[in-house]
Amino acid sequence: MKIKPIFLILIIVALWSCDVNNNQDKKTATEPGNSIIGKWVKIGQTGPIGFDFKENGLIEADFGNDQTIDVVTKYELSGDTIKFIDKDGKMCQGAGKYKMYQTEYYLSFDLIDDDCGGRIKTTMGFWTKPNFKELIKKLDDEIAKTTNPELHLNRARIFMATGMVDKAREDFDNFLLTDTLNAIVYINRAGTRFPNDLIGVVSDCNKAISIEPENKNAYFLRGLARYELGEKEQGCEDFNRAIELGFSILRIAEHEKCIDYWETK
Repeated sequence: MKIKPIFLILIIVALWSCDVNNNQDKKTATEPGNSIIGKWVKIGQTGPIGFDFKENGLIEADFGNDQTIDVVTKYELSGDTIKFIDKDGKMCQGAGKYKMYQTEYYLSFDLIDDDCGGRIKTTMGFWTKPNFKELIKKLDDEIAKTTNPELHLNRARIFMATGMVDKAREDFDNFLLTDTLNAIVYINRAGTRFPNDLIGVVSDCNKAISIEPENKNAYFLRGLARYELGEKEQGCEDFNRAIELGFSILRIAEHEKCIDYWETK
C-alpha cells in the first residue's frame, strides 16, 4: 500500500491521539510538580526530534536530535491546551492549537486546530524523556511483579514515542485483555496495524466507534483503511464524518480522492 505524505501525517495524528479520561495517572502539564519544562524526544518515520521547553515560553526544536537548535517556537499554556506560534512566522503563519496530556512516562499532543501540515507532523504524537531506556526498564521490572494494566499502557506509549510500534501493539493487546471499553487504545492499536493489516484497522476502529461514536480519529483511520481495501465510497463517508467532527485538514487531504462521491451528495 502506497500512502501519500499528507496521509502519513494524519495516520500519525490518529495513531498517537490520547484520552485524558481513561488513565488515572494522567495530569495536565500545568499542575504543580508536573511541568513540561525540559527535554522531550520522539523517534518516528521522519527521524528523531527533540523539544526543549524553556521557562521563558520558547521551545528549542532539534530535528535529528543531534544537540543542535534548528527552530525556536513560542508556546502558550492554558490548562490542558497548548498553542504553538512559530517565532516571527518563519515556518507557519498563525498558531496551532493542541490538547496536551502528560504522565511521568510520556507527553502527548492531540490536534485541535492547525492548518500547518509541517507543524502537525512535527508536534503530533507521543513524546518521552531522553532517558527512555531507563523508563522502559523501570516498567519492565514493575510489569514482572504486578498485573496492573496501566503499566502496559505506559510502556506502549513510550514504545510509540520511540518508533517501536510492534512492541507497542503487544502492550496494547495486553491492556485490552482487562479493559475492553477504552476507545482510544483501540485507535492507538489500529494505527500500529498500517499498512499490512487493514482489516484489523477497520475492526479496531469499529470497536472504538461503538464506544465513542464521535471520535474523529476513529472515522479517519477506518476511512483510510476502507478506501485502500477498495471500499472507496464508504471510506469517503468516514472521511466526511471525521471532518464534521473537527478534522478540518481532511478537506484538503481528501479532496482529490473523494470529490466524485462528495459531489453526488
